[in-house]
Amino acid sequence: MAAEEDDDEPYQKKVRPAEDTEIDITPMIDVTFQLLIFFMVTSTMQGNPPAIVPHSVSGGSTELAKVAFKLVIKAPVDANTDPLMEIDKKPITLEELRVRLNEESGARPNGIDLMIMGDKDVPNRFTGEIESMISEIPNVGFHYAVQDRRE
Repeated sequence: MAAEEDDDEPYQKKVRPAEDTEIDITPMIDVTFQLLIFFMVTSTMQGNPPAIVPHSVSGGSTELAKVAFKLVIKAPVDANTDPLMEIDKKPITLEELRVRLNEESGARPNGIDLMIMGDKDVPNRFTGEIESMISEIPNVGFHYAVQDRRE
């Protein structure tokens, strides 16, 4: 009994080393490929249905749009200059455009439509100025178009 009394150390459970556990994913890969093959074989190959795209107002030609005149906006030469505007290949300023739109809209009872054709490099702020100026004039509508490179 004396030997039992001399044992003052607390009991500690011996830690076993962790077992080397591996997950075999080969069956999971096999099942995945079988499902993939099954769905590929059983699916029907159909293309997208044709989209119904409405025709543009101008129908591909500014003559068919019945606009009073075309305003062509060309890109600025550098960042410090404004884009160039032309009507019938004649340069026009923003103020001259305002006067001409006032005259044309007043002369026609149904108002007028303006076709704006701009280069892709025209700054958005400039077209915004033109839009706000046009919105101040009664009976003037406007449309945007892409200028044909051959013109």
